Amino acid sequence: MNLRPIVAALLGVVLVAGCASEVSNLTPRAVPISQSRTYPVEVTWDSARRGVKNDEVNAWVMVDQTLYPMTRVPNTVNRWEARIPVPEGKTYVPYKFKFEYYVPEIVTRTLTSEWSQEYRLIVAQH
Repeated sequence: MNLRPIVAALLGVVLVAGCASEVSNLTPRAVPISQSRTYPVEVTWDSARRGVKNDEVNAWVMVDQTLYPMTRVPNTVNRWEARIPVPEGKTYVPYKFKFEYYVPEIVTRTLTSEWSQEYRLIVAQH
């Protein structure tokens, strides 16, 4: 039995897993209704990729195909926050996070982005 294809496949999985990022959504799943109809979301993102500089990572949250820039939470590492709108009459809104960062290459650096899974913010009605 030729083990080379199996070993090559396993090495590929290990290499891809070694470059994985970890997203932690810190947003509560449900929030009480707000007069402003904007709601806070918060996330952390950590990358195992070599050469990624934490201070060069930018984050956004996407709601209804619109990207909203996130700001870094002061005195923390890799943690961002933003406020997202939920239109009147809606009881939930799907959202996901986007992260952009540079990956070092031999001569240059390449801008790369990653998306989180989709989450849902539920607005509790009175």
